[in-house]
Amino acid sequence: MAPPGGTDLKFTIYGLDHHEDEVDGAVFADKLKKLISGLRQLDKFYNTKGQHKFMIHDLEFASATVMLREKIVKPRTVRYSPSRRFAEIGAAASNEVPFKVENSADEVALETFRSLSSGAGESFSYGVVSAAETAPVRLDALLKSRVERIISAAVDAASQAQPKYFRGVALSTYDGIMKLVDIRGLFPEAKLILSAGGKEISCVVAQENVDLLRSALGRRALVSGRAQHDGRSMLPERIDVTSIKLIDETAPNIISLRGALMNLDPNATRGVG
Repeated sequence: MAPPGGTDLKFTIYGLDHHEDEVDGAVFADKLKKLISGLRQLDKFYNTKGQHKFMIHDLEFASATVMLREKIVKPRTVRYSPSRRFAEIGAAASNEVPFKVENSADEVALETFRSLSSGAGESFSYGVVSAAETAPVRLDALLKSRVERIISAAVDAASQAQPKYFRGVALSTYDGIMKLVDIRGLFPEAKLILSAGGKEISCVVAQENVDLLRSALGRRALVSGRAQHDGRSMLPERIDVTSIKLIDETAPNIISLRGALMNLDPNATRGVG
């Protein structure tokens, strides 16, 4: 198999001696699933809502080796290659140089490398992740221990640092469209798609408000309640909804205005008579 090029990612695991170097199919399938799951999460972080599928471009016969190739499936500008960034984070974490976790994408990549390295020497010998222009990353017990130290240090630092955003509970109101997730039980769950920006917020609705939730599904509404903030984002993790008020779906919002205000003359005045 040729070396990875472009935004390809090559993944290999090697079998144990007592298996005569053959690789347990269940182990390989599980690791590949976790790898692709991690890449998809990175894609969503770096490229709005994700823009790639990760296609099997090549398989090596008689070896647990797969070449993944990114395929763009949405016509948007790609900010970063998730495969290349994943390999870069792994290469940095595998060195002795201190690695600082900067964002949730780093957390996802590190957790994925920890998962891929788990079981090395027990269910498989070791593995390798490689990409173009990046040092190969050996998946073994040493990498697992290094990644765990990095994650532990990041958790300790986060617990001591002042939150970047508000942390706590606030009574808030948000404008958006409700989408149902799970209506069972005492606390039905929904998603609020914000009118400005399209971000999603998880919402929990008390059982007595289920009928109101049903009537609001797919419609623009003002959703009020106790917003739970974790300090890592301007938006809350969850809203414990206390009221839902439907609003005129033809009412303007920031998105619908678009460029309507672009040509206003700031020097123009309106007479009062």
